[in-house]
Amino acid sequence: MLPHGRRRAQAAALAIGVALLTSGCVSMAVDEIPASIETLQVLRAAEIPALALGPFTVAKGVDARSINIRGSTMHPVKGSNFAVFLGETFATELRAAGKFDPAAPLTLAGELTESRASENLSSGTGSLGATLIVLRGGKPVFAKAYRVETRWKSDFIGAIAIPDAFRNYNALYAALVRQALSDPDMIAALKRG
Repeated sequence: MLPHGRRRAQAAALAIGVALLTSGCVSMAVDEIPASIETLQVLRAAEIPALALGPFTVAKGVDARSINIRGSTMHPVKGSNFAVFLGETFATELRAAGKFDPAAPLTLAGELTESRASENLSSGTGSLGATLIVLRGGKPVFAKAYRVETRWKSDFIGAIAIPDAFRNYNALYAALVRQALSDPDMIAALKRG
């Protein structure tokens, strides 16, 4: 049997070791998302007209400034918010497909309605939602809510789990853009203009 003082020292060392393994305390900017082959194929097959992009705003009550996992923070680039990042993701995909035109008569705008990520040492979840609006001449001609979510197996070790959680959250932006631009309702609205 170990003396009381030595047991306390071992317990303290174990607690510190667990804390180091399960946390990371990192602050990083979200990765810019390159255009995806899947979305490029969707846009080319849909034969939609070129679009301008309007403002992408944040719905009341939604935290669009950061995502926190185990004390580590992911934030949008250059002090913006995740709604602006969603708009930039649309711009990247539209540019790659030759479907972005700031002077186009149709404008796509959006409101970020959900932005979440969490994990519990064994699994993680993330979700992203937005209401997208198509405008012609400043007047709405189509509006619809879109939502994507993901689940992943999380590692006990924070140095592995935190970047993995951030990658999974980041991938939601491309998934939401692809979901919206492949939606038959959205495509029909864009073709009707």
